[in-house]
Amino acid sequence: MDVILIERACLADFFGTFWANGYVLVEGGRIGKVGEGPAPEVRGARRIDAAGRLLTPALVNAHTHLYSSLARGIPLPRFAPKSFGQILEQLWWKLDRALDLEAVYLSALVGGMAHLRRGVSALFDHHASPTAILGSLSQIKRALAELGLRADLCYEVTDRGGPKERDLGIEENVRFAKEERVPGQFAAHFGLHASFTLSEETLAKCREAAEPLGLGYHGHLAEGKEDPLDALQKYGERTAERLDRFGIVQEKTIFAHGIQLSQAELELLAERKPTVAHNPRSNMNNAVGAAQVEKMLARGIPVALGTDGFGCDMLGELLAARLLAHHAEGNPLALGDDSAKKILAQNYALAERAFGIPFGRLQEGYAADLVLWEYEPPTPLSGGNLLAHLLFANIGEGLRPFCVIVAGRIRLWEGRVEDVDAQAVLARARQKAQELWARI
Repeated sequence: MDVILIERACLADFFGTFWANGYVLVEGGRIGKVGEGPAPEVRGARRIDAAGRLLTPALVNAHTHLYSSLARGIPLPRFAPKSFGQILEQLWWKLDRALDLEAVYLSALVGGMAHLRRGVSALFDHHASPTAILGSLSQIKRALAELGLRADLCYEVTDRGGPKERDLGIEENVRFAKEERVPGQFAAHFGLHASFTLSEETLAKCREAAEPLGLGYHGHLAEGKEDPLDALQKYGERTAERLDRFGIVQEKTIFAHGIQLSQAELELLAERKPTVAHNPRSNMNNAVGAAQVEKMLARGIPVALGTDGFGCDMLGELLAARLLAHHAEGNPLALGDDSAKKILAQNYALAERAFGIPFGRLQEGYAADLVLWEYEPPTPLSGGNLLAHLLFANIGEGLRPFCVIVAGRIRLWEGRVEDVDAQAVLARARQKAQELWARI
């Protein structure tokens, strides 16, 4: 791997490091040295003059759907959903069924480029393509490997398409976990859709497949009212309680959303310690409500941040989480800096668990996943107000990466993705999107 020396940078992470002028030495895919003041001489290093730019750790997306990348602008003249369930039926379940393997690949390539352009180096993707199941995770891996991103992948098991598709979904999770995990770059969870599309038989089959591989689960929990109503009507228990019977509520599991949860379920999550991936902008868009984030954090439930495929701007998502908490709780102090930092820390903890190295700090031994930002602060910048600067810069003049380094390799430079003809990719994606839309 290249040795890179970044000098004359404003160094900051979200957990205490702040030097107005410092340097970072990158070697072996990790931070080799970090310090204040002038950089030392390092023989053979590529020197990058940051010219005072802000350098932070790269960001992590704890829950996304890359397959949604080709849905932007999709014509839906008869799309008039009156509930979250109808949004799924009229849009997303039609879109995922129309995907072929080429569309899966291009979706991941387009979505991965967008993540790089927002300073994201690692993502946890939850995939579905019911007419192109086997090999679908390989196509996502292929695209993200071209971009140099890190990713934790899974395939969404569901009963929506019947036993054959269900069994193929289980097979794809197992195949990828056994054959295609790459230490430090590609990891795996066992994908589940949600309780209301999973039978008792299917949950048992998933547990039987996942446990020997030591896999945690990645699924949706109580996103809309459909999930708890189904569990109560069919099984006489709440959603999290039902999943707990199958050993799914565990520390290695990621549950997206967690909105329609009872206080008893929150206590269960506090005991079992799965990570809840909060997706505020998607939740607002789907009108499913606001997760009880402050209550979760107060109980010690790990809460991370995702986008649910609704873009890839993690800093914008964190601001949305704060504003939603203000609105939902009627409290302008809700989800303050301490809570926001706990959430960011959990994103990095997920990455550390998946990829086997520490993330999120500008310290020796940590992952060399870094972002140099194009940002000229109009007011003084310090360690104490870093978060406010980064969150609110997106509202005003914007905040864009100049350079993104992933695992010690430069993957975006001067705002352009390295080693990929972005314009050619977008041209292919536009053509494929037309084909995809015609099938819906």
